[in-house]
Amino acid sequence: MKTQKTLIFLLALGILLQACAKTAPPPAPENTQQPAASPSQPAWVAPENKPTATAPTDQPVAHVSIPATGISDRATAHDNENSLFFATKKVKSGDEFYKNRFERPFTAAEMNYLPDLDIVNFSISSDESFFYIKISMVGFSAGSQSLTGAYGIEMDHNADGRAEILLTTRPPYTTEFSAENTNAYLDVNGDVGGNIINRPDDFASDGFEKVIFDLSQGLYPANDPDLIWARQTTDSHLPAVEIAVKKSIFQAGAEIFMWSALASGVTIDPVAFYYQDYFTAEEAGAANSDNPNYPIKQLAAFDNTCRVPWGFQATGSEPLGCFIKGGEVEAKATPTSNGANSTCGQFPQLCAELK
Repeated sequence: MKTQKTLIFLLALGILLQACAKTAPPPAPENTQQPAASPSQPAWVAPENKPTATAPTDQPVAHVSIPATGISDRATAHDNENSLFFATKKVKSGDEFYKNRFERPFTAAEMNYLPDLDIVNFSISSDESFFYIKISMVGFSAGSQSLTGAYGIEMDHNADGRAEILLTTRPPYTTEFSAENTNAYLDVNGDVGGNIINRPDDFASDGFEKVIFDLSQGLYPANDPDLIWARQTTDSHLPAVEIAVKKSIFQAGAEIFMWSALASGVTIDPVAFYYQDYFTAEEAGAANSDNPNYPIKQLAAFDNTCRVPWGFQATGSEPLGCFIKGGEVEAKATPTSNGANSTCGQFPQLCAELK
């Protein structure tokens, strides 16, 4: 009898436990995901003892010094252009590969004309704070009726043919000055152009290897986000891109330099300058039909100008300079990254913050 009661008790207990198991909630699964980052905490932590780049901020840059327009010392030069005979799909002059002069406002192979890459005039003026450099084109792009190219300026402070500074722009352009679509590069090691600056050679230059201004990366020297600006304008019915650059890039009293303009159908590659050192004549092709390398091949949709002086009288012997009676001389130079004649010797304020 006692054994029978014990069995009944154990059976009832088992039924009770089984009922509790059916109604109890299942255990929570193991959490394998990382918690979401809060707005005040980054989603990642940089490895210890390793440098990290400063990410661009979404906050707009506060500009203080905004350019207006040049008012003094205006100088204008004219470039070879093809507005009257582009249908022939060739140029009459100005395309000289071996002199680093290119007149190629055409597509590769088919030689279709690109009026917004054909430089007509290039001019410079200034005010108290800025240089204003205007690059005037034959016309707008036929497809978009706008300026679609990338435009730029090379600045050669000591007139040795080896530019130290490259300023570039990128579309789209507005009629108001903007610093958001401009860049500036520095050739710190002074090797642009190789050993023979105005002739092709096989020197392995890295071009303008240092970025010194790019607001999209939060980069600007001496805490000055107002250094370089660009806008689209119209001068004598010619569409133009105007680049404004602060005079402060030069040390006081040293506003003397040679400069030239360029237009490109693709983003300007600062490390591939000069193009005559990165393409063979056969690879580049030619825009003159008398040249055995005609038509244009890899080096297409590109136009640049000779160099003109600012602040001094050119003699004609300056490498890559515009023609002056007496002729250009072949310029050999040894690349240097040290000394008073080096890039940082001439622009110490721009090199001071480079890492």
